[in-house]
Amino acid sequence: MEQLPRRTNLASETAATLKEWINNGVLRDVLPGELQLKARLCVGRDTLRLGLKLLADEGWISPAVKGQQRRIHIPCNSTPPPNRTAPLLPVTFLSPHPVEARVTLLELEETQVRLAEQGRNLRFVAPDIFHLNNPDSRLERLVRENPSAAWILYAASEPMQRWFEKRKIPTLIYGSPFPDVTLPFVVSDWEAAAFHAGIQLVRQGHRIIGAMEYRERFPGVLAQERGLQRALDTVSERGRLLRFADDRTPESVARALDSAFNLSTRPTALVLTYASQLLTCYSWFVAKGIRVPGDLSVISLVNDSWLNELYPSVCYYRPDTKHMARSIAQRVLELVDTGRTTRKSIRIPLDYVPGASIGPAAQSAAVLAEQLSNTR
Repeated sequence: MEQLPRRTNLASETAATLKEWINNGVLRDVLPGELQLKARLCVGRDTLRLGLKLLADEGWISPAVKGQQRRIHIPCNSTPPPNRTAPLLPVTFLSPHPVEARVTLLELEETQVRLAEQGRNLRFVAPDIFHLNNPDSRLERLVRENPSAAWILYAASEPMQRWFEKRKIPTLIYGSPFPDVTLPFVVSDWEAAAFHAGIQLVRQGHRIIGAMEYRERFPGVLAQERGLQRALDTVSERGRLLRFADDRTPESVARALDSAFNLSTRPTALVLTYASQLLTCYSWFVAKGIRVPGDLSVISLVNDSWLNELYPSVCYYRPDTKHMARSIAQRVLELVDTGRTTRKSIRIPLDYVPGASIGPAAQSAAVLAEQLSNTR
């Protein structure tokens, strides 16, 4: 655990803390920038610079050179690094979910293995702060109570992304950043997958497509909408994209379906944006006597192993798990080693898995309305 400097002669204590971190392997090769060190040490700029000057004078770090990071050196006359008994700082995965999905865990597997080789852990934290409009004070406490070599943000709100960016904390976004957020990220290319899904439906004559989405307007959701709308824009007669939101509960999914099929102009196809929607949708279809794909076409932008157990089989998109795992691990290890990443952010294509859930545009709205009314 990173030991914070005691409040006696702060410059000397700051230098002593940095020596401890270097000896314990918390800092290696290159010293992080001043903004990052200030945040991790909880000291002011002047105190930090005095502490760094003491280190440079004793030969622990290279002298300051404008535009270059300081190199770390351990003087020959210093106490040799002790045998490492305490574990190195972990990397913290910050998520709104206490239990992560199987696909997410697979995509983090290489990161866990590579960190374990260094003697580090990948720690999962799920605080109840993702809904807050101003999470600053909670994040301050969270970061202080969970010293970390780097952070991975999953499904983080815009205020949370901007908080980590402003404080220069080594951070990777597992997903899409909000506009103008410059943190590095790795994400599946949801816009390209949604465009491909929309094209499959347009070719079958679908002109009114419903998108079942989580109510929060995350960048990934917006990317999916852009992809579907681009596909609809390819037809001469203007297509319509209808958005139906839920809160990830079966009841809210059912309410969204009720809303969709009570419209005078109903969607003839549904695009689902997370796997658990499928179970609720299929059971709702059975209750209403709706056939897939005879009455309604369905395509899922995400997958899970149990999708293969559904009948009829669902058309869905499969992430390139190996590519994702490798890309995440490379960037996290670089953040841990240097406090920053030189690798470009990346959007990774998904693979289309055809199924039997897409067919020609459904029968007339009048016939389907009569069918639905008979179930009420």
